[in-house]
Amino acid sequence: MQKPKLFIQLALTFLIICVLSTQVWAYQEIEVKNGGTIQGKTTLKGDTPQPRVYHLVLFPNLDMCAEVDTDDNMNRVLFDFITDDQRGMKDVVVTLEHVDAGKPFPQKPINILSENCKFTPVVNVIPQGGTFFVDNQDAVMHNSQVYQKKQGKILLNIPIPAEEISEGKVVFKKRYKIFQMICGMHEFMQTWGYRVQNPYYFQTKVDGNYKIDNIPPGEYKITAWHFLMPSQSKQITVSAGETINLDFEFDGDAVIRPFYETIKSGRIKKDARVPGSIH
Repeated sequence: MQKPKLFIQLALTFLIICVLSTQVWAYQEIEVKNGGTIQGKTTLKGDTPQPRVYHLVLFPNLDMCAEVDTDDNMNRVLFDFITDDQRGMKDVVVTLEHVDAGKPFPQKPINILSENCKFTPVVNVIPQGGTFFVDNQDAVMHNSQVYQKKQGKILLNIPIPAEEISEGKVVFKKRYKIFQMICGMHEFMQTWGYRVQNPYYFQTKVDGNYKIDNIPPGEYKITAWHFLMPSQSKQITVSAGETINLDFEFDGDAVIRPFYETIKSGRIKKDARVPGSIH
């Protein structure tokens, strides 16, 4: 007769341990005194990879989608690697990992604009379970999917009605950190998100510079991520009041574009015939 009671006690003990463990590993906001700073620059070496091109004639709503970022061949052009004249690199997210406690971590929803068949901004920073809003200024509906990593597991299907604001919530599986949102009707409508677990991050502007300050002394992993390149990570020790200069360099020559993403004209030339075919 004592077994059910014992089982309940063990279950309650296990539940308390789980709750306490979650609280221990959750980020805590504390006052940071004499914190350190990590700063530097993210740059692109080598050649700048070719822009991706999408033939607008293959997608609906041609007139509206051709309003922005369109070349003379009616292609939507995606400029994924934006740099300044010093090769500073835009939209690199630099994060500090394994920070359990530190400065305040305000969590604001992400606001994404959908206009002329284009999502902006291209890169977003989002915590686990973060909320985003899509403000669709277009007079047509977009039907988007949020993928975990690049076109992997679908986390969310989100219809985006014409001239309305839609809401979504991103919950990553396991330890994944990257999502990509794509419109199912307009493949070139893309926006990316990178998961952060604390406020120690920086998303670079076009000059490529970053600065993360007020860091509690300790050992951390710092990671620099661009949405179309492998991320780079380094172990680092931050001392009280110390300023560390640390740069990240990405290799543009290592980027290989699929052939279909570089064809600027979708027309089949008259001399491109299959041998032995009848004309």
